[in-house]
Amino acid sequence: MDSPQHVLDGYEIARALKELPSWRERMGTLVCAWSFATSREAVDFLAIVAEAAEHLGHHPDVDWRWNTIFLTTTSHDVGGEVTPRDIELATLLEFAAADSGAIAVPHRHQDVTLAIDAQDPAKLEAFWSATMGYRKGRDGDLVDPERRNPPLWFQETPTPNANRFHIDKLVARSEFDAAREKMLPVAGEGDSTHAPSWVVYTDPDGNRMCLCAEPEVPGETFDA
Repeated sequence: MDSPQHVLDGYEIARALKELPSWRERMGTLVCAWSFATSREAVDFLAIVAEAAEHLGHHPDVDWRWNTIFLTTTSHDVGGEVTPRDIELATLLEFAAADSGAIAVPHRHQDVTLAIDAQDPAKLEAFWSATMGYRKGRDGDLVDPERRNPPLWFQETPTPNANRFHIDKLVARSEFDAAREKMLPVAGEGDSTHAPSWVVYTDPDGNRMCLCAEPEVPGETFDA
């Protein structure tokens, strides 16, 4: 059995990503998205992804949507972190995508997190872990072992909102202002105290949605 891989820190990831313009770091993973002229070309690229994964013995999560391929890679054997094998796979696919005429659209990777405001998160974790079949993640959140459904995290606060369930929507920082513009007609300006990191919107019943920009520095966290 291979020995565990070295977990890359924020600086190492940022340095590697300078050579990987199609990729972004998101909460212990590397993500990218490539768009193709046709659905057929996207499917053909899936075969290239499969070949690269088999060659390296490291398999990304893949989501095919018409003419776009979304990819996520992380090293599960070290708890869902970025390791050299993720960089190696990303590098191989970066070159393959360029040769395939793909257009990088990493900003289309949108991440959703379900959040519960709580005075004592520890009292809630066992219930939600058991009922959802989730496990503890890298940052203390609860995650779907199959990585198909949104993670669940508990925001510790001494003054939780009466309606404690809210959604965190994480978008590319380059798309943050455009996303806010789209929110204006239905949600107004929101609470922009912490912009441009995040803005909090509240519906008529008090439910909240936090629009969050991806961190400028890999490993940086937000507290929406």
